[in-house]
Amino acid sequence: TLYIATGDRDGGSMWSLGGGYYNDNNSVGILKSVDGGTTWNTTGISFAASENMIINKLLMDPTNHNVLYAAVYNISGGADAGLFKTTDGGINWTKLSANIYADLEFKPGNSQIIYAGTKVGHIYRSTDGGASWSAIVDQYSAGGRRVNLAATTADATVVYAVMAKTDGSLFGVYKSTDSGSSFTLVYDGSLSNHNLLGWYTDGSGSGGQGGYDLTIAVDPSDANTVYVGGVNSHKSTDGGSTWTAVNCWTGYSGYNKNGAPVVHADKHMMKFRSSDNTLFETNDGGIYYTTDGGSNWTDKTNGIVPSQMYRLSVAATTSSDVITGLQDNGTKLLSGGSWDLAMGGDGMECLIDFTDVNTQYGETPGGSIKRTTNHWASSTNISSSISESGYWVTPYVIDPNNHLTLYAGYSNVWKSTDQGSNWTKISTMSTSSKLRCLAVAPSNSQIIFTADPDQIWVTTNGGTVWTDITGTLPVSSSSITYVSVKYDDPSTVWVSMGQYNAYGVYETTDGGSTWTNISTGLPQIPVMCVIQNRQNTSQTELYAGTDLGVYVKVGTANWQTFNTGLPNVVVNELEIYYNDSQHNLSRLRAATRGRGLWESELYSPPNSPPVADFTVNDTTPAVGQTVTFTDLSSNLPTSWQWSFSPSSISYSGGTTASSQNPQVVFNAAGSYTVQLIASNAYGSDTAIKTGYISVSSLQTYCSADGGGDEYISGVQMGTINNTGTAADGYHNYTSLSTSVTIGQSYDIIITNGNPYTSDDLGIWIDWNHDGDFDDTDENVICQNDDGADGTYSFTVSGNALLDSTTMRVRIKWSGTDCGSPCGSTSYGEVEDYALFVEPGSASWLGTTSNWNEAANWSSGVIPTSSYNVTIPENPSGGIFPTIPSGYTAQCNKLTLQGNATITVNGILEIEQ
Repeated sequence: TLYIATGDRDGGSMWSLGGGYYNDNNSVGILKSVDGGTTWNTTGISFAASENMIINKLLMDPTNHNVLYAAVYNISGGADAGLFKTTDGGINWTKLSANIYADLEFKPGNSQIIYAGTKVGHIYRSTDGGASWSAIVDQYSAGGRRVNLAATTADATVVYAVMAKTDGSLFGVYKSTDSGSSFTLVYDGSLSNHNLLGWYTDGSGSGGQGGYDLTIAVDPSDANTVYVGGVNSHKSTDGGSTWTAVNCWTGYSGYNKNGAPVVHADKHMMKFRSSDNTLFETNDGGIYYTTDGGSNWTDKTNGIVPSQMYRLSVAATTSSDVITGLQDNGTKLLSGGSWDLAMGGDGMECLIDFTDVNTQYGETPGGSIKRTTNHWASSTNISSSISESGYWVTPYVIDPNNHLTLYAGYSNVWKSTDQGSNWTKISTMSTSSKLRCLAVAPSNSQIIFTADPDQIWVTTNGGTVWTDITGTLPVSSSSITYVSVKYDDPSTVWVSMGQYNAYGVYETTDGGSTWTNISTGLPQIPVMCVIQNRQNTSQTELYAGTDLGVYVKVGTANWQTFNTGLPNVVVNELEIYYNDSQHNLSRLRAATRGRGLWESELYSPPNSPPVADFTVNDTTPAVGQTVTFTDLSSNLPTSWQWSFSPSSISYSGGTTASSQNPQVVFNAAGSYTVQLIASNAYGSDTAIKTGYISVSSLQTYCSADGGGDEYISGVQMGTINNTGTAADGYHNYTSLSTSVTIGQSYDIIITNGNPYTSDDLGIWIDWNHDGDFDDTDENVICQNDDGADGTYSFTVSGNALLDSTTMRVRIKWSGTDCGSPCGSTSYGEVEDYALFVEPGSASWLGTTSNWNEAANWSSGVIPTSSYNVTIPENPSGGIFPTIPSGYTAQCNKLTLQGNATITVNGILEIEQ
């Protein structure tokens, strides 16, 4: 049996955003599952989201699982909050107290004694199961605010409390040794360097976030070992008298004074696993744990995908680039199937230039905007000249008719005609609420709309004059969250509204003179955005992102759900990637609040058979190379059948001819026609692409053979496991391949079918693809008089080129060396195989700042175009790289982690 207290207790930034955003934190009550979480049902505490309720703490009696306590809070300050208790598993609840408690803890071994902390500097205690309460500590008038508590089985009489101040810094740490009858201040936050809730590990600095991130835990086997979490985490081993940081939100020494391990900021919960004293910590980045008292931390978040995205932007020139702004986790770029951090901090609005995927924009709270022109290898702040502050998610847009022109909304609208290098204020509304929405008419750049939560304005002359067109929009009972303009009609505008009522989406067809509610079909929930599909020219097709997912409206029809496969989650923004040559390849993408980035085909009428289509990651592979086909069929196919002509292919990676996205190896050179049949319950469709794949043979190499007797009866390396049966002089096995990585070492097992002790072995690999084996490092194995039988090792050359190449294996009898890769021998055999060379990896160490020093790289060599390069946020040497003037640096791919930087005075060439 499971119980869950719904809603976001700490709320985070969403409460401060206003409009529809704050509703994301609201509770719908306590839910209960009796089948391990497969299904959930309401209990006696149940709310409508519009009631603005939050459950601060749900506490279960460890001796009776039908007894639970719920600390309920009303955001609006209503009297329906307080402490509630159930004794029948949630069916009925009794209100025990009107006090608003932020935290509750039992005394270990005695659930009649309960400790409670408030958000106003109070600590309470009950000795009768919550029926009555005594105030033990009251620090409200002194500035005490949120209190969190922790007890320990190591000593049931001990209980700790951590209290924040009005500014979020530490008020103090309290300790009781008499089961909460009294508390002593053991650590005074007002003293110098005692601010455990600030940003510095040594306790220096003012302020903090104690109203948002606050937690405390006591070791279950040692009552003197205590942990406190705020922005960072600290530990005491003497009952709270002294503290040491055990993790920090950054490795930068300006904040991380003691070199603590880097763990994501903003701690919300710490809990011990009593069986082995493992401490778990939840924070704004996920779930971490330590098994050694905080010396080392492990991230356990992989696979959860809890990303809270405010905004996204899709590239117009490629389907592979999407940039998103995330709460607490920066601005991240999805490019070529992998995610990279573009900017640190909190990510907000982000844009991609519709003419150049390398020019992108990112933002942190309040409107601090950066621009990159090289795909985030470097970036420049472009908003410093704007004299106003912006909203948390400050809106800014690229003019859809001129990619050099930007508009940004602060208290006023600002315009740049040089991609943000210079700005001019073009409005005078000076709204104190800050502008939240901004839209330029795609068909007329002189017409611009902007809005704060309560008003919407339009200019029809590029900003010279602005007119309030709020009119009959229901802003007294809801808030404007998004504005969109019809792609071919600047007078038709849609506005989404964010509240729990019937005012979801409004439309004007006369430039704002009148407004019509077009919300029929939408539930009465906040609508966070509304956009149009411009490719549907026969009727207007709209998509709305709501608190429960996505809805679609086509023509005069009502809204309907468009959520197949999508969780019930807040969708903050929607954008469409348009493929104007093949509309079925266009994609709707959704930035969600807590479930990451999602993608869907655009709407198609129900009961439609598929329209088959596909693509491949490489149309010109070499023999033996693995390629991946991707199904692009629309209308939701449920089965797939692939075929190839000629049929000299094999499937790899566990895929088959009926896989949706098969991996295929072409075993012979030539032109291949590919066919896909996609089917669903309503029919099937066939896509045929004639001569779609052109498979090249590997380089033509010098001839080589042996005269028999000795022969190669086995070659094993990676996915190559080949068995020969008799000597035939030479055999071409380049249809067999395995992958190798630059800079890595590999074993190869050679079996000699008729060994003599004087047999020799030679192995050559054409690293530079020049059609011979004569270059430095290409004779990777040369063994003389060892029987040519056994396990041998080699390292992939740092100068190797990527993709397919040939490996030659030769056994011969007698001689003074391993012989030549070419020509004939009287005895022995020669075999050729294919290798696929993948990029090496090089991580920056930072001993000095010079990029072109081998000692600065984990690989021990200066990266070439065949290396994927990573610049960590905290290089071991503490110094970030500089590419000196006059030097050309190269890499296959560049990843800047966290707040890592690179200074480019010379040239940096990035392959992808």
